[in-house]
Amino acid sequence: MGPGPMPITCRCDMPYSTKMFRTRTMAAMGAARAYSTGIKNRLAQASSPYLQSHKSNPVAWQEWDEEALKLAVKEDKPVFLSIGYHTCHWCHVMNKESFSNNQIASLLNKNFIPIKVDKEERPDIDAVYMMYLQAMAGQGGWPLNVFLTPDTLEPIFGGTYWAGPGSKTQAAQFEDVLNGVTDVWRSDQEKCRKSAKSVADRLRTLVQAQSEAESASFTSGLMDDVKSHFTSVFDSYNGGFTHAPKFPMPHMLSFMIKYGKYLGGRDGLADKAAFTLSKIGKGGIKDQVGTGFARYSVTEDWSLPHFEKMLYDQGLLLTAYLDAYVLDRQKNEFAKHYAEDIISFLTAGPLTNPEGGFYSAQDADSLAENGHHAEGAYYVWSYEEFYKALGGHNLDNDMAAMFWGVEEYGNVDPQFDVQKELDLQNVLSEAATLKEVAQMYGTSENKVLQVVESARKKLLEYRQANRQPPDVDKKIITCWNGLAIGALAKSYRVLRDHKALEAAEATAKFLKEKSYDPQTQALRRVAGSSTNGMNEDYAYLISGLINLYEATFNHEYLEWAIKLQNTQIRLFWDKDNGGFFSVEEENATELLFRPKSGFDAAEPSSNGVSCANLYRLSAILADSKYESYAIGILDCYGKDLTAQPFGYCSMLGSVLARMNGMETIVLVGEDKDGTQLDRVMDTLQSEPRPNSVVIRVDETSIDFFRNIPDTVYGALYDKHKEGGLAGHICKNRSCIPLDLE
Repeated sequence: MGPGPMPITCRCDMPYSTKMFRTRTMAAMGAARAYSTGIKNRLAQASSPYLQSHKSNPVAWQEWDEEALKLAVKEDKPVFLSIGYHTCHWCHVMNKESFSNNQIASLLNKNFIPIKVDKEERPDIDAVYMMYLQAMAGQGGWPLNVFLTPDTLEPIFGGTYWAGPGSKTQAAQFEDVLNGVTDVWRSDQEKCRKSAKSVADRLRTLVQAQSEAESASFTSGLMDDVKSHFTSVFDSYNGGFTHAPKFPMPHMLSFMIKYGKYLGGRDGLADKAAFTLSKIGKGGIKDQVGTGFARYSVTEDWSLPHFEKMLYDQGLLLTAYLDAYVLDRQKNEFAKHYAEDIISFLTAGPLTNPEGGFYSAQDADSLAENGHHAEGAYYVWSYEEFYKALGGHNLDNDMAAMFWGVEEYGNVDPQFDVQKELDLQNVLSEAATLKEVAQMYGTSENKVLQVVESARKKLLEYRQANRQPPDVDKKIITCWNGLAIGALAKSYRVLRDHKALEAAEATAKFLKEKSYDPQTQALRRVAGSSTNGMNEDYAYLISGLINLYEATFNHEYLEWAIKLQNTQIRLFWDKDNGGFFSVEEENATELLFRPKSGFDAAEPSSNGVSCANLYRLSAILADSKYESYAIGILDCYGKDLTAQPFGYCSMLGSVLARMNGMETIVLVGEDKDGTQLDRVMDTLQSEPRPNSVVIRVDETSIDFFRNIPDTVYGALYDKHKEGGLAGHICKNRSCIPLDLE
């Protein structure tokens, strides 16, 4: 039995606590006619595929723009703001149940100004109202639905998924919510406005408190706290550091691996992170038939994913697997396999744009056998279809079934199948080891491996021939492409993967043409769009370009990174407290406040990434100005960082850089035989070298480096230009020779 009508009241009882804002975002249970007004659905002209998917709704959707916001004031109606993204499963559900329903549309169009926002295009709007929802409810997710006052855009009431007419879920009924908000607004509008203002004022106060610089002294005890925390919450059986739902959090794993010597050495967090990566690769979160990884796991053992594949996850996971491989190439051989899998997904998969760059995501839902869209339909297997795809029942196919945990009545626990879409279905994961299967069937592990690989090929061929693949959101988001550039560039240095390097360079070229204005030296959020870039677009792309420079030693990538860094400082720097705001000041006028965050979520904090960028650039350019901005970020978040360091993993490497300094490896002179440089780089990649940068000064780049003031690069080149490749390690403006043999 579903819940009764939801009481809607205007209240201002938000917990006065900043901790709510540090809750990692979880997925919630994950041109048409207007009705009683003259407004019409305006999404047919939208650039976002997500907004386009709502253009035929009977709801009179507006975009978030001046026209829609003025209309709300003119009509004196609350705004119904619905934020989601194209590959969001529960967004699809609410669209099907509610936004396509004439009765719901009539209520929305009559009593509200409905506005749709793609969170990936406007993460700033999403951040503001997600902060509200997390403060009120303790958690958030998408779709994010909030009712706002028409003039001040302050929140009246909000939630995530609400059930539509005929829904079998236990969620509150959307119709009851709409009627409740309407009644309260009509009966006591003044109280609603006062309540909304009170909530908004508290949010602004908390944001201001979070933004104020509170520096702290950093000591080695900080890393002891990090080690102690993650050790205490480590899942030694399944891997990972949280309970379900489990997000990979690859940037956190990368930190543990790269900075392992500060976190207990090989037997400390580095090994725990590598173990987690191995478990992720064996789970259902990994596409066991094809390539790529899903966004997160609903279960503790990584076996049941939320099936959407996000570009940012591929980039971050690729980096983490490369870090694990560098840590111990023999013990972590598996990491190379999964890294190569992701490279294949990126360079020859559904997110590959033939013209350059990568699309943002592939949907979780696809067409099932019954003709309806269902979550995971492209990836799951009934017992009968599994054997049909493999050619029938025989010993080899039974071994494959055991290996992947295929069961006659399906292997999905009903408690995780809220909509009953996975009934009698199997999600493939490595449920048994090669050794266990070999022992069960009295054969060798090598034979089982051959059987599994043959079955994988047959299943892939069957899937491609008989199933409709999930839709792809073809937005090319600048920041996520920056992550991909950095990961692919690193793949070249670690694995010598020329295909990966070609893709990285092609993507950088595409972004420079489609997402960058050379006159203003500013970025666009999405390639070809008019939306200005956000702070994360600059942070992630600068990081990727520095990686690409270290992979190619083409100083043009470094020059572009420097231009972007200067623009980022100009547009986003908080002059009063340090750190970067998420959005430009001129674009924040319609927001309740200008968001700014240093805490990591499913993606690393843009302030954390920016801090690392600034230290890397300061080491390359011997520029104390960039270092001072990095210190400004650490000072801004110092107090919170020391109190909860495990939530700031993307910033902790910079803390160590501040404590111990950066290392610059200078390779100078010419590579006479054409092979010495590669040998040197292979040696440098043979173990983690945290907080170090590598530069190359040769005849093609010497003019660039001579123009950098107060550096020794010109003198070093003059000394070694005739004698072949030489190396130096520079730290604190002092250099010593590096043995390259």
